[in-house]
Amino acid sequence: MVGREPSLGRGARSRILEAAAELFAQQGFNATRINDLHGAARVSKRTLYQHFASKDELILAYLSEQERTGPAEAVLTRESLAPRTRLLELFSSLADPAAVFPEPFIAAAVEFPDRDHPVHRAATEHGQRFTDRLAALARAAGARDPDRTAQRLALLYDGGACRALLEDVAKVVAEVYPLAAAILREAID
Repeated sequence: MVGREPSLGRGARSRILEAAAELFAQQGFNATRINDLHGAARVSKRTLYQHFASKDELILAYLSEQERTGPAEAVLTRESLAPRTRLLELFSSLADPAAVFPEPFIAAAVEFPDRDHPVHRAATEHGQRFTDRLAALARAAGARDPDRTAQRLALLYDGGACRALLEDVAKVVAEVYPLAAAILREAID
C-alpha cells in the first residue's frame, strides 16, 4: 500500500462516526464526501460501507448518536437537577464547547428539505421526541399547560441554536436564558 495509511481495524465504526461528526459540523451533510469520511476515519471505503450501506445511513446513525449523547441530552438526563432547573440549563447547553454543531437536527432538516427523505423524517421525529421530553419535564415541574410550555421552550431552543451559528454564543445564551425563565415563570408560578 504505497502512499496510503493503513486502516486501524478495531473501532472502525466509532472512528467513522467521530469523523462524520467533525466533518458534518465543518462542511455540512451534503458537502461532506465519502472520500472525506473514509480518509478522516482512516478506514477503507469498503470498511466504511460494511458499517454503513450509504451516506444517508451514516447520517442517520450520526443523528441517533447525537440524540443519545449530545449536550442537550446531557442536561435533560441529569437526575440530580430538578425538572425546572433542567429545562433552564438546557439553554446554557447551547454554550457547551462540545456542541460544535449545536443543533444537527435543524441542519439535517434544512439540508434534506424533502419531507419524505429519511434524514428529514429523522429530524422531524427527533423534534417531536424532544418536545415530548420537554413537556414531561414541564409537567414534573408543575406547569399548568405542559404541552404549550414545551412547544414554546422548543421553539426558543431551536431559535437559540440557529442564532448561535450566526453570532457569539455567550450573547445568545444571555438572551435566551432569561426568556426561558420567563416562560417557566408564566407556566408554573
